Parts: sequence; structure tokens; C-alpha cells
Amino acid sequence: MITFDHDTGKAQAAVDAARRRGLPVPQQIDDTAAMWQVVMDAAHMRPPERPGRDDVPATAEELRTLIEMRAHQHRIAEAHRQVAGDWHEPIARKYNALVAEHVTGWISALQPDFLALVKVLARQEKKLPELLDAQRIDLRDPAISAPWETASAAAVKLDQLVEARQILARAASQDLGRDAQLWAVAAVDEPTDAEVFAHRLRDEVGPAIRQWKELRHQPTARWLFLSRSPHFTLQLATPGEVAERQQVMDRWHQAVQVVMTSGLSRQQAQQAVATALRA
Repeated sequence: MITFDHDTGKAQAAVDAARRRGLPVPQQIDDTAAMWQVVMDAAHMRPPERPGRDDVPATAEELRTLIEMRAHQHRIAEAHRQVAGDWHEPIARKYNALVAEHVTGWISALQPDFLALVKVLARQEKKLPELLDAQRIDLRDPAISAPWETASAAAVKLDQLVEARQILARAASQDLGRDAQLWAVAAVDEPTDAEVFAHRLRDEVGPAIRQWKELRHQPTARWLFLSRSPHFTLQLATPGEVAERQQVMDRWHQAVQVVMTSGLSRQQAQQAVATALRA
């Protein structure tokens, strides 16, 4: 069976991202990386280059000695390549596992900067009009342009933080599933039966998610929208939390589906929804 356990690319990228963000990298990770480099050097050991005319010795005896020496060098290089292959996967597994163990801590360490930038957005969005379309907002008005520029600077830093978070997360798992990009930075509240029957998913939460998607080419407006929306709690997700947030959204849809298809009385439907939400 083909596996990718020997591929350390994602783990190395995560370590580089952690260092760029000033996060501590344990010595054990660096020590294992050094061992990985030893393996790579041995795996790529090459015999000496083929001799040229100028390398021809003066006597047959000297040639015999050179041949024996070069034969030894060839055997050493081949042996190094073969033995390095034995160490390739176990060291890669160890390195990947060590990095994966620290991903949650590294992402958590990014949280204070993330939340501080979210607070900047929250302050600025109060000074901006309801319509956040960058193509329509009047940036000639200093009362609008100043908070917009501050929000734009915060949005750039948030995108950089999220990019670092994505690189870190890939070393531990893949953020898969619908709207994983959203759940990496935001969460929705658990549904209640009252909210389900009030059609909050249809009328509020669903439209908010669609609007977030529509703003994908307007990063400043997108971040301002998230910070302004009452339906999202902004917080960086650890790898496992992305799936958990998606599951919350799934429970919203499942509960609504129960109401739409049950054909039950109101009381029976409420009981069915409560059961679905506990699942």
C-alpha cells in the first residue's frame, strides 16, 4: 500500500510558519529534522565522478590501487543509499508526529493576535455604513476612509494569520468539508428547537453564510461582515474544531429537515427536533 508517511513537506512548512510567527519550536523537532537531513544526505550519496584522460596513472600498479579505491567508494555510496532507505520512513513518521502534536498549541498561540485584530474590526465597523461593498463605499469622505483604511490593514494581518493557521493545520489534518474556510475562523451557535421553528436558518444564518461567500473577492468587507454579524463567533479553530463547527451546521440542517418532512403535529415535531439536536 502506498502511503505518504515519509513525506515531511507539510510538517516542514508548519515549522517554518511557526518560526515566522515567532512561535517556539521544541528542540526535539529540530533534532529530528537534523536526523532527517542525515538520511537525505546518505540517500543521495554519489560515487566519485568517472575518471578522465588526465586521471590515468603512470603505472599499472597505480591503476590497480585506484580501481580498488574507487570500487570501495562505489560500495560505500551504494550501501549508504540502501541503509538510508531503511531509516527514511521511521524518521519521517517521528518528525511528522512531533510536529502534529504541537499544531494545536501553535494555533492557540495565534489566538490573542487574531482576537485583537477582530476587536479592531469591531471598533471600525461601527463607524462605517451598513453597505460594505468596496466598489460603492464613499472613500472620499474622511469619516469613512479613515476607519476603512484601519479595517483594511487589520484584514491584511488577519489573512496572514489565517494563512499561517492553514499551513499549521495541514501538518495535523486536512480541513475538509463544506465551508471549511469559514469554520476555520468562525463558529455558529448550536441550534435550539425554538430557533429551528422560527426558521432562523432560512432567514438569518443561511443568508449570512451566502453573503460571506459573495464577499470572497473583497477581504476587507468580508472580515467586517463577519465581525458585524451576530450569527458568527470569530475564533481560530484547531484542526478538530473545524469538523466540530461543521457538525453544528449539520445539526441545523438535520433539525430543519425533521420539521419539513415529519408530517407530525407541532408537539411531536418539537420532540423529534429535540431528539435530532441531541444526536
